[in-house]
Amino acid sequence: MANWLVIPGWLLSIATTTGNGFVVFLVTKNRCLHSSANWFILSLAVADFGVGIAVFPASYFCNDPLMACNFRVYMAFFWFFLHSSVTNLCTLTWDRYMAIVHPFRYHHSLTKRRPGMVILIAWLIPFAIALSLLVGIYATQSTTVLKILRATGVSAFDIICSALLFYAVVRILVVVRTKWRQESATERQVESNSASYTSARAAVSRRRKKYSTAPLIIALVVLFLICYSLVNYLVLCITFSCLVYDSASAGQILNLLLVLNSAVNPLVYAFLKRDIKRQVKLMFICIEY
Repeated sequence: MANWLVIPGWLLSIATTTGNGFVVFLVTKNRCLHSSANWFILSLAVADFGVGIAVFPASYFCNDPLMACNFRVYMAFFWFFLHSSVTNLCTLTWDRYMAIVHPFRYHHSLTKRRPGMVILIAWLIPFAIALSLLVGIYATQSTTVLKILRATGVSAFDIICSALLFYAVVRILVVVRTKWRQESATERQVESNSASYTSARAAVSRRRKKYSTAPLIIALVVLFLICYSLVNYLVLCITFSCLVYDSASAGQILNLLLVLNSAVNPLVYAFLKRDIKRQVKLMFICIEY
Protein backbone atom coordinates (compact mmCIF):
# COMPACT_ATOMS: atom_id res chain seq x y z
CA MET A 1 0.00 0.00 0.00
CA ALA A 2 1.38 3.37 -1.00
CA ASN A 3 2.47 5.18 2.19
CA TRP A 4 0.82 8.47 1.28
CA LEU A 5 -2.56 6.72 0.94
CA VAL A 6 -2.54 4.96 4.33
CA ILE A 7 -3.63 7.93 6.48
CA PRO A 8 -6.47 9.23 4.24
CA GLY A 9 -7.63 5.63 3.71
CA TRP A 10 -7.93 4.98 7.44
CA LEU A 11 -9.49 8.39 8.14
CA LEU A 12 -12.14 7.81 5.48
CA SER A 13 -12.79 4.31 6.83
CA ILE A 14 -13.30 5.67 10.35
CA ALA A 15 -15.60 8.40 9.00
CA THR A 16 -17.56 5.82 6.98
CA THR A 17 -18.13 3.39 9.85
CA THR A 18 -18.87 6.17 12.36
CA GLY A 19 -21.26 8.10 10.09
CA ASN A 20 -23.18 5.10 8.80
CA GLY A 21 -23.21 3.46 12.23
CA PHE A 22 -24.81 6.64 13.58
CA VAL A 23 -27.45 6.54 10.81
CA VAL A 24 -28.26 2.89 11.66
CA PHE A 25 -28.57 3.79 15.36
CA LEU A 26 -30.72 6.86 14.65
CA VAL A 27 -33.20 5.11 12.35
CA THR A 28 -33.59 2.01 14.52
CA LYS A 29 -33.90 4.00 17.77
CA ASN A 30 -36.53 6.54 16.66
CA ARG A 31 -39.95 5.14 15.82
CA CYS A 32 -40.85 8.34 13.98
CA LEU A 33 -38.17 7.43 11.40
CA HIS A 34 -39.71 4.01 10.69
CA SER A 35 -40.95 4.85 7.19
CA SER A 36 -40.60 3.08 3.85
CA ALA A 37 -37.92 5.48 2.56
CA ASN A 38 -35.93 5.27 5.81
CA TRP A 39 -35.87 1.46 5.75
CA PHE A 40 -34.08 1.73 2.40
CA ILE A 41 -31.71 4.33 3.88
CA LEU A 42 -31.07 2.02 6.84
CA SER A 43 -30.17 -0.86 4.52
CA LEU A 44 -27.86 1.39 2.46
CA ALA A 45 -26.19 2.61 5.67
CA VAL A 46 -25.53 -1.00 6.74
CA ALA A 47 -23.97 -1.74 3.33
CA ASP A 48 -21.83 1.42 3.52
CA PHE A 49 -20.78 0.49 7.06
CA GLY A 50 -19.56 -2.82 5.59
CA VAL A 51 -17.65 -0.93 2.88
CA GLY A 52 -15.88 1.06 5.60
CA ILE A 53 -14.71 -2.21 7.18
CA ALA A 54 -14.04 -4.27 4.04
CA VAL A 55 -11.83 -1.91 2.05
CA PHE A 56 -8.94 -0.51 4.13
CA PRO A 57 -9.12 -2.20 7.59
CA ALA A 58 -9.76 -5.72 6.27
CA SER A 59 -7.18 -5.24 3.50
CA TYR A 60 -4.58 -4.07 6.03
CA PHE A 61 -5.02 -7.14 8.25
CA CYS A 62 -5.30 -9.53 5.31
CA ASN A 63 -1.98 -8.31 3.90
CA ASP A 64 -0.28 -8.66 7.29
CA PRO A 65 2.03 -11.74 7.13
CA LEU A 66 1.27 -12.51 10.78
CA MET A 67 -2.46 -12.84 10.09
CA ALA A 68 -4.04 -15.97 8.61
CA CYS A 69 -6.16 -14.70 5.72
CA ASN A 70 -7.66 -16.39 2.66
CA PHE A 71 -7.25 -13.68 0.04
CA ARG A 72 -9.83 -15.22 -2.30
CA VAL A 73 -12.50 -15.19 0.40
CA TYR A 74 -11.50 -11.64 1.31
CA MET A 75 -12.00 -10.49 -2.31
CA ALA A 76 -15.48 -12.06 -2.36
CA PHE A 77 -16.25 -10.31 0.96
CA PHE A 78 -14.85 -7.06 -0.50
CA TRP A 79 -17.03 -7.11 -3.64
CA PHE A 80 -20.09 -8.31 -1.70
CA PHE A 81 -20.26 -5.13 0.37
CA LEU A 82 -19.39 -2.86 -2.56
CA HIS A 83 -22.14 -4.36 -4.71
CA SER A 84 -24.52 -4.28 -1.72
CA SER A 85 -23.95 -0.52 -1.52
CA VAL A 86 -24.77 -0.21 -5.24
CA THR A 87 -27.92 -2.38 -5.12
CA ASN A 88 -29.23 -0.66 -1.99
CA LEU A 89 -28.76 2.74 -3.62
CA CYS A 90 -30.69 1.38 -6.62
CA THR A 91 -33.58 0.21 -4.42
CA LEU A 92 -33.70 3.54 -2.55
CA THR A 93 -33.73 5.40 -5.88
CA TRP A 94 -36.39 3.05 -7.26
CA ASP A 95 -38.61 3.63 -4.21
CA ARG A 96 -38.37 7.42 -4.54
CA TYR A 97 -38.70 7.22 -8.34
CA MET A 98 -42.01 5.35 -8.00
CA ALA A 99 -43.23 7.72 -5.25
CA ILE A 100 -42.47 10.84 -7.33
CA VAL A 101 -42.97 9.75 -10.94
CA HIS A 102 -45.83 7.23 -10.43
CA PRO A 103 -47.44 8.29 -7.10
CA PHE A 104 -50.83 6.61 -7.64
CA ARG A 105 -49.30 3.28 -8.63
CA TYR A 106 -46.84 3.59 -5.71
CA HIS A 107 -49.49 4.12 -3.04
CA HIS A 108 -51.77 1.48 -4.56
CA SER A 109 -49.06 -1.19 -4.47
CA LEU A 110 -47.42 -0.10 -1.19
CA THR A 111 -47.61 -2.75 1.53
CA LYS A 112 -45.76 -3.29 4.78
CA ARG A 113 -43.97 -6.33 3.36
CA ARG A 114 -42.80 -4.80 0.08
CA PRO A 115 -39.82 -2.76 1.40
CA GLY A 116 -38.51 -5.85 3.21
CA MET A 117 -38.79 -8.00 0.08
CA VAL A 118 -37.03 -5.40 -2.09
CA ILE A 119 -34.25 -4.96 0.49
CA LEU A 120 -33.80 -8.73 0.66
CA ILE A 121 -33.35 -8.86 -3.13
CA ALA A 122 -30.86 -5.98 -2.87
CA TRP A 123 -28.69 -8.18 -0.61
CA LEU A 124 -29.21 -11.46 -2.48
CA ILE A 125 -28.00 -10.09 -5.84
CA PRO A 126 -24.52 -9.03 -4.56
CA PHE A 127 -24.29 -12.28 -2.59
CA ALA A 128 -24.87 -14.25 -5.80
CA ILE A 129 -22.28 -12.16 -7.67
CA ALA A 130 -19.68 -12.50 -4.89
CA LEU A 131 -20.30 -16.24 -4.70
CA SER A 132 -19.92 -16.64 -8.47
CA LEU A 133 -16.67 -14.65 -8.38
CA LEU A 134 -15.38 -16.83 -5.53
CA VAL A 135 -16.30 -20.05 -7.36
CA GLY A 136 -14.70 -18.72 -10.54
CA ILE A 137 -11.48 -17.84 -8.72
CA TYR A 138 -11.27 -21.35 -7.22
CA ALA A 139 -12.38 -23.14 -10.42
CA THR A 140 -9.79 -21.73 -12.80
CA GLN A 141 -6.25 -20.43 -12.87
CA SER A 142 -6.68 -18.91 -16.34
CA THR A 143 -5.78 -15.21 -16.36
CA THR A 144 -8.13 -14.59 -19.27
CA VAL A 145 -11.10 -16.18 -17.50
CA LEU A 146 -10.37 -14.21 -14.33
CA LYS A 147 -10.25 -10.98 -16.36
CA ILE A 148 -13.62 -11.81 -17.92
CA LEU A 149 -15.08 -12.55 -14.48
CA ARG A 150 -13.85 -9.25 -13.12
CA ALA A 151 -15.07 -7.30 -16.16
CA THR A 152 -18.55 -8.89 -16.13
CA GLY A 153 -19.04 -9.37 -12.39
CA VAL A 154 -17.74 -5.94 -11.42
CA SER A 155 -17.66 -3.35 -14.19
CA ALA A 156 -20.61 -4.57 -16.28
CA PHE A 157 -22.81 -4.72 -13.18
CA ASP A 158 -21.77 -1.21 -12.07
CA ILE A 159 -22.24 0.24 -15.57
CA ILE A 160 -25.77 -1.20 -15.86
CA CYS A 161 -26.69 0.12 -12.40
CA SER A 162 -25.18 3.54 -13.23
CA ALA A 163 -27.25 3.76 -16.43
CA LEU A 164 -30.45 2.90 -14.55
CA LEU A 165 -29.68 5.41 -11.80
CA PHE A 166 -28.91 8.14 -14.34
CA TYR A 167 -32.23 7.50 -16.12
CA ALA A 168 -34.16 7.54 -12.82
CA VAL A 169 -32.58 10.82 -11.69
CA VAL A 170 -33.27 12.53 -15.02
CA ARG A 171 -36.93 11.42 -14.88
CA ILE A 172 -37.24 12.61 -11.26
CA LEU A 173 -35.75 16.00 -12.20
CA VAL A 174 -38.13 16.44 -15.13
CA VAL A 175 -41.23 15.43 -13.13
CA VAL A 176 -40.36 17.56 -10.09
CA ARG A 177 -39.59 20.60 -12.24
CA THR A 178 -42.88 20.22 -14.15
CA LYS A 179 -44.93 19.75 -10.96
CA TRP A 180 -43.35 22.74 -9.24
CA ARG A 181 -44.13 24.95 -12.23
CA GLN A 182 -47.73 23.78 -12.31
CA GLU A 183 -48.18 24.34 -8.57
CA SER A 184 -46.55 27.77 -8.72
CA ALA A 185 -48.97 28.75 -11.49
CA THR A 186 -51.92 27.42 -9.43
CA GLU A 187 -50.74 29.37 -6.38
CA ARG A 188 -50.53 32.61 -8.39
CA GLN A 189 -54.03 32.09 -9.78
CA VAL A 190 -55.65 31.83 -6.34
CA GLU A 191 -53.70 34.68 -4.72
CA SER A 192 -56.40 37.15 -5.76
CA ASN A 193 -59.07 35.15 -3.93
CA SER A 194 -58.28 35.62 -0.23
CA ALA A 195 -60.96 33.17 0.87
CA SER A 196 -59.48 30.22 -0.97
CA TYR A 197 -55.83 31.30 -0.88
CA THR A 198 -55.00 29.80 2.52
CA SER A 199 -56.44 26.37 1.76
CA ALA A 200 -54.91 26.34 -1.74
CA ARG A 201 -51.49 27.28 -0.35
CA ALA A 202 -51.75 24.48 2.23
CA ALA A 203 -52.62 21.99 -0.51
CA VAL A 204 -49.65 23.12 -2.60
CA SER A 205 -47.39 22.83 0.46
CA ARG A 206 -48.53 19.25 1.05
CA ARG A 207 -47.86 18.31 -2.57
CA ARG A 208 -44.41 19.91 -2.51
CA LYS A 209 -43.53 18.00 0.65
CA LYS A 210 -43.99 14.81 -1.38
CA TYR A 211 -41.10 15.89 -3.63
CA SER A 212 -38.80 16.87 -0.75
CA THR A 213 -36.75 13.67 -1.09
CA ALA A 214 -35.80 14.49 -4.70
CA PRO A 215 -32.67 16.54 -3.74
CA LEU A 216 -31.55 13.65 -1.49
CA ILE A 217 -31.75 11.09 -4.30
CA ILE A 218 -30.14 13.43 -6.84
CA ALA A 219 -27.21 14.18 -4.52
CA LEU A 220 -26.65 10.49 -3.66
CA VAL A 221 -26.76 9.39 -7.32
CA VAL A 222 -24.54 12.23 -8.59
CA LEU A 223 -21.88 11.41 -5.96
CA PHE A 224 -22.15 7.73 -6.86
CA LEU A 225 -21.82 8.35 -10.60
CA ILE A 226 -18.74 10.57 -10.13
CA CYS A 227 -16.95 8.09 -7.86
CA TYR A 228 -17.92 4.92 -9.70
CA SER A 229 -17.12 6.30 -13.16
CA LEU A 230 -13.53 6.73 -11.99
CA VAL A 231 -13.63 3.39 -10.14
CA ASN A 232 -14.73 1.41 -13.20
CA TYR A 233 -12.19 3.17 -15.40
CA LEU A 234 -9.46 2.06 -12.98
CA VAL A 235 -10.90 -1.47 -12.64
CA LEU A 236 -10.91 -1.97 -16.41
CA CYS A 237 -7.44 -0.45 -16.80
CA ILE A 238 -6.00 -2.65 -14.04
CA THR A 239 -7.75 -5.72 -15.50
CA PHE A 240 -6.55 -5.18 -19.06
CA SER A 241 -3.15 -3.63 -18.13
CA CYS A 242 -3.74 -0.32 -19.90
CA LEU A 243 -2.26 1.80 -17.10
CA VAL A 244 0.93 3.74 -17.82
CA TYR A 245 1.62 4.27 -14.10
CA ASP A 246 1.88 2.13 -10.98
CA SER A 247 -1.12 -0.24 -10.83
CA ALA A 248 -0.68 -0.69 -7.05
CA SER A 249 -1.17 3.04 -6.47
CA ALA A 250 -4.09 3.00 -8.91
CA GLY A 251 -5.68 0.20 -6.87
CA GLN A 252 -5.38 2.24 -3.69
CA ILE A 253 -6.86 5.31 -5.39
CA LEU A 254 -9.73 3.05 -6.45
CA ASN A 255 -10.22 1.99 -2.82
CA LEU A 256 -10.19 5.63 -1.67
CA LEU A 257 -12.94 6.51 -4.15
CA LEU A 258 -15.05 3.56 -2.99
CA VAL A 259 -14.79 4.54 0.67
CA LEU A 260 -15.26 8.24 -0.13
CA ASN A 261 -18.62 7.52 -1.75
CA SER A 262 -19.82 5.62 1.35
CA ALA A 263 -18.36 8.22 3.74
CA VAL A 264 -20.27 11.14 2.22
CA ASN A 265 -23.71 9.46 2.21
CA PRO A 266 -24.47 10.08 5.94
CA LEU A 267 -23.79 13.80 5.44
CA VAL A 268 -26.27 13.82 2.56
CA TYR A 269 -28.93 12.22 4.80
CA ALA A 270 -28.23 14.68 7.61
CA PHE A 271 -28.53 17.78 5.42
CA LEU A 272 -31.14 16.77 2.82
CA LYS A 273 -33.52 14.28 4.55
CA ARG A 274 -35.85 16.43 6.61
CA ASP A 275 -36.94 13.91 9.24
CA ILE A 276 -33.38 12.65 9.81
CA LYS A 277 -32.09 16.24 9.97
CA ARG A 278 -34.77 17.06 12.58
CA GLN A 279 -33.86 14.05 14.73
CA VAL A 280 -30.14 14.89 14.55
CA LYS A 281 -30.89 18.43 15.75
CA LEU A 282 -33.08 17.13 18.58
CA MET A 283 -30.37 14.71 19.66
CA PHE A 284 -27.73 17.43 19.85
CA ILE A 285 -30.11 19.76 21.70
CA CYS A 286 -30.70 17.01 24.29
CA ILE A 287 -26.93 16.49 24.64
CA GLU A 288 -26.38 20.24 25.22
CA TYR A 289 -29.02 20.37 27.97
